[in-house]
Amino acid sequence: MPALLPLLDLTRRYCEPHRRYHGLEHPAHMLWLGRQHALTDEQIAAIWFHDAIYDQHRQDNEERSAALARAQLAALGWPERSVALVERIVLDTKRHVPSIDESRGVVDLDLEPLSETWEIFQRNALHIRVEYLHLDDETFHASRRRFLEAMLARERIYTTSWGARLESRAKRNLERALRELDESS
Repeated sequence: MPALLPLLDLTRRYCEPHRRYHGLEHPAHMLWLGRQHALTDEQIAAIWFHDAIYDQHRQDNEERSAALARAQLAALGWPERSVALVERIVLDTKRHVPSIDESRGVVDLDLEPLSETWEIFQRNALHIRVEYLHLDDETFHASRRRFLEAMLARERIYTTSWGARLESRAKRNLERALRELDESS
């Protein structure tokens, strides 16, 4: 039973009432997609932990999630090298830029929703907006614009070979979202 406690804790965290996009469906979707990419145990753990702590009022969620991963995985007896690897991958999801090869697949899975159908892309955007209802429209839209523009400014959004197939649809979605922001201003 003790080995199940972190999984139960993570499930409880992802089911917190303030989560709409960053709820249990998000890591479940990443894991479902990742099943065809031979993820390591460390990558699977990083997916579970990457948004474990999610407070829309803070800027250090990934750092706090990485610390939670360290504490829980060390308590389970994971080797230090594996714990450090999970921490690094979780931290790389903050800026969606892999600093190590092992982060590439997890970051691409985290960004995969940018390439979904327009309807799912819009649904995800709405769920994120609901998570940030404490922000006025002007502040939220400015922040969203910065994110969309930053993603489009990248030479490549995805860094894996399978992620490369998602690139054109993601860029179309990002461009369309920016156009809609412009039209609503």
